[in-house]
Amino acid sequence: MTTWYSIELADSEQAKDTMKRIMDAFMPKYVGAGRPLGMAVFYSYDSESQNTAIYFAPKASSLAMQFGASPFDGEFADMDLALLVGDQASIDHLFPDADS
Repeated sequence: MTTWYSIELADSEQAKDTMKRIMDAFMPKYVGAGRPLGMAVFYSYDSESQNTAIYFAPKASSLAMQFGASPFDGEFADMDLALLVGDQASIDHLFPDADS
């Protein structure tokens, strides 16, 4: 099994800033790695807690480490994820059983 990583941000301004920094840092790593399918970062916003969680796919682990993310051992079932950065085809590649 490959390891996903995540960080949770409670402050909306901090979340916006961190998400922008992740997007800026992603592209050089992505291009340098040869644009691999499955190298992607996702996010989920919980309106009840007002927390934003950011999830780094296993191929983005070096980026996850750069941002202090921790291993994520939860489930993505019933989670509303959105692609933050990466190839759109990574969604089907990483979540082949997900509903469209």
